[in-house]
Amino acid sequence: MRKKRTAFAAVILIASLFMAQNINYAESVSERVVTTSGDSQEADQSTATESSKTQETLTKQESTTTDPEREGEKQSDATSSEPQTASANQQKNEAVTVPEGMEVVAEKDGLILYLKPETTEIAVKDQKNGAMWFSNPQDREQDTIATGYNKSQLNVQFELTYYDNTGNALKYDNFTHSVESGQFEVEKVEDGFNVVYTLGEVKSDIEAIPKYISEERFNTLILGKLEEQDQKEIEKRFKYDEQNKRYERRDSSLKGVGLSKVTRIFESVGYDEAQIAIDKAAYGEEESGSASVIVPVQYRLEQGHLRVSIPENGIQYPDTMKIQSLSLLPFFGASGPKDKGYSLVPDGSGSLIYFNNKKTSVSPYSTALYGSDHAVNQLSQIQKEQKARMPVFGMSYGDKGYLAVIDKGDAVASVEADVSGRLNQYNTVHSSFSLSSMEEVTLTNGWRSSTVKRFQAQPFHNEMSVIYEFLSADDASYSGMASTYRDYLTEQKNLTRLGDDTELPFYVELIGGIPKKKFFLGIPYNAYESLTTFEEAQDILKEMQSLGVEDIQLRYSGWFNGGMHHDMPKSIDIDKKLGGAKGLQSLQAYTQENGFGLYPDVSFLEAFPEAKGFKKSYASRQITGKLAQLFPYYIASFTQESEASPGYVLSPEAVPGIVSGFLQDYKETGLTGLSLRDLGDQLNSDFNRANVINREQAKEVVMNQLEQVRSSDASLLVEGGNSYASPYARHIVDAPVSNSGFNITDEAVPFFQLVYHGFVQYAGQAWNMADDQDSHVQMLRAIETGSAPYYTWFYADPSAIKLTSFDALYSADYRRWIEESAERYKELRNVLQDVQNQTIVKHEKLSKGVYQTTYEKGKTVIVNYNDAAVEWNGTRVAAKSYWVGGDMPE
Repeated sequence: MRKKRTAFAAVILIASLFMAQNINYAESVSERVVTTSGDSQEADQSTATESSKTQETLTKQESTTTDPEREGEKQSDATSSEPQTASANQQKNEAVTVPEGMEVVAEKDGLILYLKPETTEIAVKDQKNGAMWFSNPQDREQDTIATGYNKSQLNVQFELTYYDNTGNALKYDNFTHSVESGQFEVEKVEDGFNVVYTLGEVKSDIEAIPKYISEERFNTLILGKLEEQDQKEIEKRFKYDEQNKRYERRDSSLKGVGLSKVTRIFESVGYDEAQIAIDKAAYGEEESGSASVIVPVQYRLEQGHLRVSIPENGIQYPDTMKIQSLSLLPFFGASGPKDKGYSLVPDGSGSLIYFNNKKTSVSPYSTALYGSDHAVNQLSQIQKEQKARMPVFGMSYGDKGYLAVIDKGDAVASVEADVSGRLNQYNTVHSSFSLSSMEEVTLTNGWRSSTVKRFQAQPFHNEMSVIYEFLSADDASYSGMASTYRDYLTEQKNLTRLGDDTELPFYVELIGGIPKKKFFLGIPYNAYESLTTFEEAQDILKEMQSLGVEDIQLRYSGWFNGGMHHDMPKSIDIDKKLGGAKGLQSLQAYTQENGFGLYPDVSFLEAFPEAKGFKKSYASRQITGKLAQLFPYYIASFTQESEASPGYVLSPEAVPGIVSGFLQDYKETGLTGLSLRDLGDQLNSDFNRANVINREQAKEVVMNQLEQVRSSDASLLVEGGNSYASPYARHIVDAPVSNSGFNITDEAVPFFQLVYHGFVQYAGQAWNMADDQDSHVQMLRAIETGSAPYYTWFYADPSAIKLTSFDALYSADYRRWIEESAERYKELRNVLQDVQNQTIVKHEKLSKGVYQTTYEKGKTVIVNYNDAAVEWNGTRVAAKSYWVGGDMPE
């Protein structure tokens, strides 16, 4: 009998393994395999066809390099580091079927939306290519990695993290706490449906333990039934109140393992809800009752995409809960261990995380959009990471993909991603939203101290929504995702294309004046140090002209109200040591006469140390009620330099009045350009308990100010380039050109540049201020990404910045750079001048250190960063050089 059972089990096991091998996780298909030699192209028909087209194109193009010498080793075996995918023909032969139990709820614009009513999981079919996208993996029961809680998580459509009233961190999800108990309602509406989830009873485990229990009941009902070891465990969790002859629960000791032990012990002696009701009644405690969480989720097909949203004020929950975050569709489009492709995350200029890259020993990717909120206390700053400037993420499987745009609530959103092998066998990327922030406060009483949590007074209640755009073979790459997001910005945010006569700009920032501490008879005093007067600025521009530099866009920082760390900009007082109002008018006339841009710089979101005109009522508040201060950080220890004079984060409530006051004076100067140091770079809350302004509300304030500035006919140059500011900007400087280098990411890609080229002109960090100051490498990167050159300079002797907080400007002496920068600009202009108003239709990595950029009218550029020459299908690109070709039709 046992042998028969063993044989039967073996048959079942073999059959299940066979089925598992035939599972198609995401209908992935081929992604071109790139080689540096046409002779090495093999089997895959789609790869061979694509490569032959590339070779044919390259043989027609004329080769141009920066280095006439044809030296270096031929890299015939270099290949793309991107993962290869299964062939397109193989995948197309696999039938796409609708899983059992799913029913059609909407069909529109080439998409079909399915719902499985029993589990509320969804699927979307893209009729253009037959691809099916699922909210949850369809083969999750065969996952051999996930167990227990992680296995259950594969069923969820959202998850909440929260703290209860005792400070315990807990999680809630719609499957475990709603679907399994049938506590949800589905309402079908036009083009979609709504699901309203009721998530169980919010009751902390600590509520199963009495707050007070009489001495008699404690001894007879609890201790009298326990062994000595458990008695000791219980006695240290309660303290005896001799006056009232009762025991009181020690809440501070009932967390984590301690709480689990006590609840287990109480259950073992039969202490149940009836017993706790007796003790609560004896000491006047009220029953907590049944408190549930209501979460509505809406699904709609609209304009060829799927919108998933949670409406404003939709989430309802008791005050005892402090919800921290909500993860939405954490397994949408999840790929399995046999899929080939990548996830796109908005790290800096953009990053790719290859499926199944085996990086399970490093942290998953998780980054808040638009950088840190400076109103949240940050005692240390361990890593200077690139900000996530765009509210997007996506997946590419070669022949299909999707781009997700966080359309509402992006200011409080994060993007999270992970690879297979850590918690389960899936590669995932999704959005999460921070609904409430928290800070810890340490309370002291003599020699004792304790830490308590303080929560945001008014949690986030605005709408949250994510748009999923589905991509077919031609667009299923990060280049296609960038094109999709650009279309979204033009249609929804009024991003407009540059004119045909647009020139390649040369961006230069000149530093006017800085504060400097000086001494008189040993007594320190605050003084003003002029680094570049208006007249000296003209001299620099004239010298640049004589060297052949055209289309100069001048960003002038530190020109009013006391220099770089200016006083409150509610009014304008042009610094006299720079030449005053007349000097600025002369500089303006010179730039207008020569067709240059002039962008005086201003900061609206920060009050600098000891700024005149600053009032504490202007400052944001932290959750603890303290003023939100800004300190410099020690590079060595990553901690705040708390002995320095602090700056302050300005409340979004104060910003409109400051901007209005500034613009009144600004109009009188006759200036037509304006540089915004922080309106396109920072986003800060105000946690004032009387009137909390969350980041989403702060974003609306910033956008209103950008609209006000633009309505004054000012041309805008912004720093950083957060997505919401880009439609208002003519120029972006200090744009991200790489990623943060997180261990889990595999490649940095110029997604930012792919989106904006032809619509907004941009430059990365100032070339002479970057960690790598090799201007030749900087030029190659600009050629690859279609970027303009950017420098930060001043005129004075470099000794002027010694013993100041601006010693980081040590490499900003313009004399060291001006001739070299002019040569770099002229060479860059020869390559990029004719494509300034064209989009980049494709960017790809051909092999290690070799990248190709293709513009919409056919121009192609290949950049080789390697120390040796490479050959691509008969075209040789010298070491650390580039090749230009392609047709440029009129």
